Amino acid sequence: MNKQERYNQKTDVYTKELNKPIIEQVTKGAKVLDVGCGNGRMGEYLIKNNQNKVTGIDISQPAIDQAKKVLSEAYCLDLEKDAMPFSEKSFEIIICGDILEHLFDPLSILKILSKYLKDDGFFLLSIPNVANIFIRLSLLKGNFNYQESGILDETHLRFFTLETIKKMLEQAGLKIVTLQGTRTGYGEEIGSFQKAVHRALFYNPLEAFLRKHWLIKLLSTQFIIKAKVK
Repeated sequence: MNKQERYNQKTDVYTKELNKPIIEQVTKGAKVLDVGCGNGRMGEYLIKNNQNKVTGIDISQPAIDQAKKVLSEAYCLDLEKDAMPFSEKSFEIIICGDILEHLFDPLSILKILSKYLKDDGFFLLSIPNVANIFIRLSLLKGNFNYQESGILDETHLRFFTLETIKKMLEQAGLKIVTLQGTRTGYGEEIGSFQKAVHRALFYNPLEAFLRKHWLIKLLSTQFIIKAKVK
């Protein structure tokens, strides 16, 4: 099974939920490029509720066939092989929602994508945190098991901590404008008992406060970053 076929089978898995922390930072009416748009669900929401013009790209042809029905434009292409069908400085916002960890060379892709941002444009990135507490505990038990979805998604080629994310962005010529750690649902990397414990301990105001102020590296399952070209 080649790369495209693998992602053809996972479109529904990746579009179950909207990435609200990303959506909340999208400027109303801005021209947006959604990298790894899937079936276009997030872009459709932005078009209907935020008056955005959204162009999507994705490696999955079935996903793009759906996206074309709801987005302004949609193209099936492999980021690491195919040329972009756009003029430089075409977009005010480029969204990379849970896509960089699927790439062989995300640093090079960020450098390429930067060319398509307008001078006052910015990236919105969401990147899983492999240094999350549950992954650390699993490693202590000797486990690093790939799953269908979640932080240890079987199609992830790269794994990031906050430090390695900052280093990659620096090397890509980007500066972080805002950074937040979110608490998303887990995939199959933790069992049902652990999920119950997780809900009890982490879905409360105290955890949210600690994650925001002191324990972002430990408690976050994902980092949401707004970044601009230096």
